[in-house]
Order: sequence, then structure tokens, then C-alpha cells
Amino acid sequence: AVVSTQSGHYGQVDVEGAWGDEDLGLEDGSEPEFEKSDGEGSGAGWDVDEDLELPPDLDINVTTVTGGSYNPPAIGTSTAKRWADNSQFAVDHLMGGSPDSAMRLLDDQVGVVDFNPFKSLFMQVMGRGAVCLPGIPCQAPMFAYPPRNLADNAPKNTLPRKFIKLNELVEQLQVGYQLTTQGKFSDAAEKFHSILLSVPLLIVDTKEEMNEAIQLMGICREYILGLQMELTRKELPRRTVDDQVRICELAAYFTHCNLQPMHLMLTLRTAVSLFYKMKNFKTAASFARRLIDLGPKPDIATQMRKILAACDKNPTDEHKLQYDQHNPFVLCAKSYQPIYRGKAVERCPLCSVNYMPGFKGQICSVCKVAEVGKECIGLRICPNQFR
Repeated sequence: AVVSTQSGHYGQVDVEGAWGDEDLGLEDGSEPEFEKSDGEGSGAGWDVDEDLELPPDLDINVTTVTGGSYNPPAIGTSTAKRWADNSQFAVDHLMGGSPDSAMRLLDDQVGVVDFNPFKSLFMQVMGRGAVCLPGIPCQAPMFAYPPRNLADNAPKNTLPRKFIKLNELVEQLQVGYQLTTQGKFSDAAEKFHSILLSVPLLIVDTKEEMNEAIQLMGICREYILGLQMELTRKELPRRTVDDQVRICELAAYFTHCNLQPMHLMLTLRTAVSLFYKMKNFKTAASFARRLIDLGPKPDIATQMRKILAACDKNPTDEHKLQYDQHNPFVLCAKSYQPIYRGKAVERCPLCSVNYMPGFKGQICSVCKVAEVGKECIGLRICPNQFR
């Protein structure tokens, strides 16, 4: 057959005799006949020997795949799970969605046994570990996990971003100061308590920041203790002399809390007024001297000097109180009684407030989460503490 392809066009093909049936011998419509082979030819064939002698101790596990089944790969470790595996900070475990391990860490470190006050804070932390990325309609959203350090985000080093920052807590502390100045003691105590519970969920980078966080916790402890005593004092009855004596005792103890000077002056003015009315002039004079030493406003200083002059004319105390200003003491946060130097004392492992030995094992009345007197490893908020 000849094909012409001039100018890119196909010509005619002569197929006569090229594709006919006569070569197949099918003119009569019968089937073609082939020679039958008995399997023996001139060649030797394939040299396949199935009767090989193998050692009898071979043990081979043969897995037979039937039905076209598919074995999916093993599930990998999520980013949130790696956060909990890579960190010893409770807040990182919360960000990774592992509240159980976070609670165990807080129990071991600072003796937390009641986590109900932590509930709202835990929910806030766990809700900010991931970022939700909406997808197309009718499809589930995707989630991204922002890391703390993009430069070192390898699986073995990845950690979540920081949730609580120290400077934010310092700003909240100023709000607590303002509420205290305004006389809103219940709101102020709640604000200081919120700050106190946030400190164990901090992560700081330097020792200086760690010391500042511990100092912040101490400030909150002193204010909570003092404000609780003041609220208790305001609720006490005033019918008998013993009631009046107890009111004066609580006012005196409040002046020994480590407060800001402006707030300490307010507690001293209250104590001076109460003790002067109870005719405990000697003790009232000591409060007036402490107030003058703080440098109050001129009108307040003038008033205190007048009270001091009146008390010096009769420097006696008409009623005996359980208060000795010359004997160093710490306050029991449960009974509001002094624990003088040399006496046995128990402390809260979280806020370090003091208790009489009889209150060991109870829930702290200041932080409301830790067990009094429990042995713990201590607060852990800085990576340097694990080196």
C-alpha cells in the first residue's frame, strides 16, 4: 500500500490485497486451526524448582491482604499535645487542652486542692490556645496553634504563646488600689484575689520578673487579709464591751498589714478613733505617733497632735486587749488572732499566709484554693527554675 503525504494531506491508500481475508483462510467462515503443542519443544523451558530444601526453623509472618483493604497511617501527635509534653508550666498544659495534667502540676507545686475558684480563669486560658479559621460553607473550620517562638518552633521545642503577662497584672493591681481608696472593700478583695490566682499561671523570662511576681502575690495577700478583717469588723455586733474590745483588736491588727502608705494612714486613723472612744489612751497615742511619722496632710497631722496631747495627759488603757504592739507577731488568717514570735505556725503553700497549727489541712481562707501546711516543691513560673 502507498500513502501520499504531500502538502500535509493524506492521499489515497491502495488496500487491495493488503487487508483481505484470503490470507487467514476464512473464506468459508470457519474458525482458524492452530497446531497443538504437547508442552515439549526444542528449548529446555523455565528452570523453576519448587522442591527446595529449606531449614525447618524458619518463622515468617505472612500477612494476606484480602478484599482490597487499606491500612491508614498512624495518627500523628497534635501541636496542642506537644505543648503539654514539652512544658512543665501549668498554663502551657491548659493552652494545650490538658486541664488534668495542669491541675496535677498546681497540686504538686503550690498545693492547690480546690479548683472551683480557678474555673473561669481555666476556661479563658483553654479558649485562647488555638485560632479558628472558617473554611468554605458546609465544611468544618480549621484550627491554627500560634507558637510562642517562631524562630524555634520544632516539634520538640514548640510551646504556646503567653496568655497572662506580668505588666497586665500590675495594671490590675492599680485598680485594686483605687477600689480600696474608695472604700469598696468587697470589690477590692475580689480584684486582689483574681490577681493572686493569676500569678501561678504566669511565665516570666528573668529572675527579676519572677521576684516581682512573688512580690505582687505578697501584696495581694496582705490586702486580702486586711480587707477580710475589716469586713468582719464591720459585721460584728456592738452591744457589749467584749464586742467593742474585739472590734478594736481587729482594727489594731489591720494596721499591721503591709499596705500602701495612703491606705495604712486610713487604718491608723480608724484605730485612733476607736481606741480613743474606748478610753485606751495609751494605745491610741501609739497609733497617732505612727500616723504622724507617715507624713499625712497638714490638717490630719494637726488633728493627730491634738489627740496625742490629750492622750498624754492620761496615758492608760481602760480595757485589756489581746494586742501587744511591742511583741512581734503574725496574724492567723482564719481566727484573726496574733501568733507571737516563737510559736508554732503553719503556712499556705501558695500565698504564704500564716495559720495556727490547728488549721493545718484546711483550705486557705485567703487564696481559697490551697491546703494549709501541705508540703510542695514551690511556685514555678520561670524556665530558670528547671535548670
